[in-house]
Amino acid sequence: MLRFLIFLTFIACFCSAGPLEQPIPIQNKVLQCAMCKFIGAAATAGKLVDIRKASTDYCSRFSECDTLTECEIVSILHREVEKNVASMEHIHAMTKAATEICAADSMALVISKDTSSTQCTLCFLVYDLLKYINYNILLNPMLGSVRTAIENACALINQDICEALLEPDTLNAIIRGLQDSLGSFYDLIAVQGFQCPKLSDLFGQC
Repeated sequence: MLRFLIFLTFIACFCSAGPLEQPIPIQNKVLQCAMCKFIGAAATAGKLVDIRKASTDYCSRFSECDTLTECEIVSILHREVEKNVASMEHIHAMTKAATEICAADSMALVISKDTSSTQCTLCFLVYDLLKYINYNILLNPMLGSVRTAIENACALINQDICEALLEPDTLNAIIRGLQDSLGSFYDLIAVQGFQCPKLSDLFGQC
């Protein structure tokens, strides 16, 4: 579940990004670290033991992850989200509020201090990512960009699976499945994986 959420993040970010400011491997590593550490902190706050362990194991692949502060984590995520403010308005509002706190105190515990807010941020992250992929990519098909995004995210998954994902029929099926089943994907990732409210309750509870 952890890898799948990070994988979705890469698809959204790489499909929407303009010219890269850094080489792709560097950008990948920084974003992977930030996502990994955020999910780990959110899992710790929400007492999601399995997700926390998976995050710790995954983060250990990158030595740089050990030194990221909570403010640095949200700053990295906020920069990515700002590329698609209109499509990720909920998570943007949350990361913006956190970065404003960090502007006054760079060591502020903006993730771990407020467990309910952190959990909601994680839930809206899943929702906004799925919504972005559904409406921005699927209604304005960029299959070349999706293919590039999958290729850049291949480090996160089994190589054989990655190659299978890039088969034209498989890629089209995945895209169509996301378009037809936004609610089902949210329930699978957010509700079952991260104990988020059901989609019908998300806006009322968060």
